[in-house]
Amino acid sequence: MFGKMINMPFKLLGGVARVVQAQEAKKWTGLAERDASAAKDSQGMDIAVPSDFNPGPLAISAQQAARLRHTGCILDVAPNATIHGALHIPLADIGIGIAEVPADVRVAVVAERQGDAEQVVRFLRHRGLDDTWVVEGGLSAWRSVDHPSHQE
Repeated sequence: MFGKMINMPFKLLGGVARVVQAQEAKKWTGLAERDASAAKDSQGMDIAVPSDFNPGPLAISAQQAARLRHTGCILDVAPNATIHGALHIPLADIGIGIAEVPADVRVAVVAERQGDAEQVVRFLRHRGLDDTWVVEGGLSAWRSVDHPSHQE
């Protein structure tokens, strides 16, 4: 009888612990479902910069960018990798992929649309990567300088 009385609080605590565990499991399952849904709906991180930010001159020619293949970095922000040997981070992922962009070399950003490349350069410069440049004319100018591409 004495043993049953001693075990009674432990049984009660065990029951309470199971209820709390079940509630926590429900909460975490709900959060995981919400996060998965948000990730699926997301169009990427917002890379907008303040309108009063002045990044200075943005563009370099495709010929100047071609020299960076060996001394700098070519950043391809097209949805699918288009430039062989370039660092490929799709525009939608540039906010998260900023850590992959080398900070110690000149970076030429190539996009299918000039406006996309300018948006990326403004974002990177705003985050402290000042030696980043838009390739004037975008992907078509890059291809006209006769560089190997995945898609032609």
